[in-house]
Amino acid sequence: MESDVRRIAASLVRLQKQLNTALAQHPEMPVTLPQLMLLNMTLHHGSIRLTALAEKIEVKPSAVTVMVDRLEKRGLAQRVQDPDDRRAVRVELTEEGREVLRKASDLRSELLSRFADRLNEGEVRQLADLLERLAAADT
Repeated sequence: MESDVRRIAASLVRLQKQLNTALAQHPEMPVTLPQLMLLNMTLHHGSIRLTALAEKIEVKPSAVTVMVDRLEKRGLAQRVQDPDDRRAVRVELTEEGREVLRKASDLRSELLSRFADRLNEGEVRQLADLLERLAAADT
């Protein structure tokens, strides 16, 4: 079983890399993968301090500042003052940022569908069922 678990882990890593590469190279991809990660984090956490965002994506605060600058220039995110601490700055998505996330999600689904074409319909259903079971398991 241990070797099967290693095979699963290695396959998940390879699949994620292939999917990320295909997504990053897609001509309709509206942002870079790091920008996409930042937008996703902001979506899931709502208005979030830049320092907290840097911790969550495990980069230096200066890197987040540069990324937010670029997203802000494109109208995808905006800085707002933290109501609890006037010295702190938060970032939140704009409606355009939410639209970019929807577009990237659609592209990811399209690409994942192409990967799933390697399997027959029953195998796709079985894989989905098994992954849902794994994802629902308590660790």
